[in-house]
Amino acid sequence: MAYTPPNTFADGTLLTAADIQGNEDALRVYLHRGIVGGDMENSRWIQTRHVQPPVQEPFSGLQHGVTGYQGGQWAGGTNIRLQFATKYLSGNGRQENNTFHAFPQTAFTIQFRQDSYVLYHYWWELENGQDFSTASYQDPLAQRRVYVVPYTGGSYTSSNAYNNRARCQETRNAAGGFAAGYPIGMDRPYTVTGGYQSKQGTFGRIVSGTAENVFGLAIHSLSDRCGIVNWGVAIEVFYL
Repeated sequence: MAYTPPNTFADGTLLTAADIQGNEDALRVYLHRGIVGGDMENSRWIQTRHVQPPVQEPFSGLQHGVTGYQGGQWAGGTNIRLQFATKYLSGNGRQENNTFHAFPQTAFTIQFRQDSYVLYHYWWELENGQDFSTASYQDPLAQRRVYVVPYTGGSYTSSNAYNNRARCQETRNAAGGFAAGYPIGMDRPYTVTGGYQSKQGTFGRIVSGTAENVFGLAIHSLSDRCGIVNWGVAIEVFYL
């Protein structure tokens, strides 16, 4: 059925913020789950000017549209803007430590209006190592890995990242070193000596009621250096 505003106004009616907001909330719900084919096919009134463009946030690299958020960083060309992970922020190289730290600039904070189903998509590309440092607590060279996990919750904490460790994907230390010339990068592929990885994943969850939730990526490193070359995250939100 077509959208019908819950509050109507006649000449001389006193406008209130609550009534206007009520109409906007009802329209938001209709656009997410109430549109049927007849609403568009019969009237044929929709034009380009009726489509709400996404909001661009150039500093954080995010785009906010009607059904969700998306963002990423692609290095492109010959220059890159690396982000970094390091063992000195996540347990000083100790494998049994549960500490994670957040990927910079990979998180969304979303205010949900009602019960929702969320699909969270993510991917990353990174280069791990070379780390040949020595210390009494340091894991063997082959075990100096980087573990990447998605997380979600009311806010970012190391514990809610750790709770998603079952979705963890790892990248081994670059024992083989780096290429001497162009193209710059790991000397050997991941399957031979490690160091490079590009991975992705998707998971869904239900958010109940009106709540603020954070979605992002976190990392646990056993290596002293890990360059995060490219990444991308996207969230789709559907009201139930």
